Amino acid sequence: MNAQECSPGPIGPPDYNALVMEHFERPRNSGRFEAAADVVEGIGGQQAQGAAFRLSARIVGQHIGAMRFEVYGCPHCVAASSWLTQRLQGATLDDLRAWSWREAADALQIPPEKRGRLLILEDAVRALAEAWRDRT
Repeated sequence: MNAQECSPGPIGPPDYNALVMEHFERPRNSGRFEAAADVVEGIGGQQAQGAAFRLSARIVGQHIGAMRFEVYGCPHCVAASSWLTQRLQGATLDDLRAWSWREAADALQIPPEKRGRLLILEDAVRALAEAWRDRT
């Protein structure tokens, strides 16, 4: 068998939908808030796992006033984090507790083989909710 027979063929960029590309190329709310009395943080995953998310939120009254993210991962991870910070703007603690990775998977049309990374994002959201609960 020669090298050409073993080659998987041409490799090109994966198909990302327009919303994934929009959030990947122009992510919203990247970065994080400095520690403060009104800021909570949630972390999920590890770089060694291939995906890590750090979410920080500024709490105003009983709602998220602003949200930021830092992420290590594929374009789907970046897009999901960016989308999430917009989606959870104004969310309550109960909203965080109820949020499911499936919402991001559906909105961004994440392929099944990448959805495991969204479970790690959900872990970060749950950690954010716990930090908020513990703060009150």
